[in-house]
Amino acid sequence: MTDDSSRRDALRSLSAAAGLVLPTGRLSPKLPRGAPDDRAVLRALLTTERDTLKTYDVVLAAIDAVSSTDPLFLFQGVLKATALHFRDHHREHATLVVRYLTQQGGTDDVGEGQAHIPAGFVPSLQNVIDLATNAEKDAALAHGEAQKTLTEGGNAGLASAISATESQHFVLLDLVARGFVLPPAATAHQPADALAASTARLVPRAFVVTQGDSPGLEDERDLPFHDVSR
Repeated sequence: MTDDSSRRDALRSLSAAAGLVLPTGRLSPKLPRGAPDDRAVLRALLTTERDTLKTYDVVLAAIDAVSSTDPLFLFQGVLKATALHFRDHHREHATLVVRYLTQQGGTDDVGEGQAHIPAGFVPSLQNVIDLATNAEKDAALAHGEAQKTLTEGGNAGLASAISATESQHFVLLDLVARGFVLPPAATAHQPADALAASTARLVPRAFVVTQGDSPGLEDERDLPFHDVSR
């Protein structure tokens, strides 16, 4: 058995333990019936995702409106491309949470969500990065805490797959927010649409483990492990 096949087998075993099934080589959600308490938790997670989406709407509007005198203006495009990419992930998260909720007899009645903007928010690019960082931390924690109360393994597996991705969002943004890393110089003064493909590689999957038609990190078709033998 090769190292690659051993890795894949181990990932599939972990996925099965999380309440997922593996038909035709792809992981798909095994939708549980769900206890009433699980449905309440899923509704809360849906609220979290919708609120995060609304917060990203504010983030993107602020990026578009930022003054050319902003100290980080040269990175406006790459910040916008990253925000668009992460917002797309949250849309995928919300869509799948709705699917789990409704197929377990719950109702999508949480509304469109509400942006969480602190009083006195000043829409500089640094503050926009900080705002997105805070939103991702809150979302990751919400899904992480939910795993403690969800009684069905499939529901907990979904929350885990989402929390892990949102933790990646948080860590990346926090490194930028704290000044540990800056976007590459080649991205300076580039428009967001020109950088979409590059920023999509930063956190390349909406779910760490494959959920239905959304591939996770274990899918190696276009996300192989790094070659360390060169």
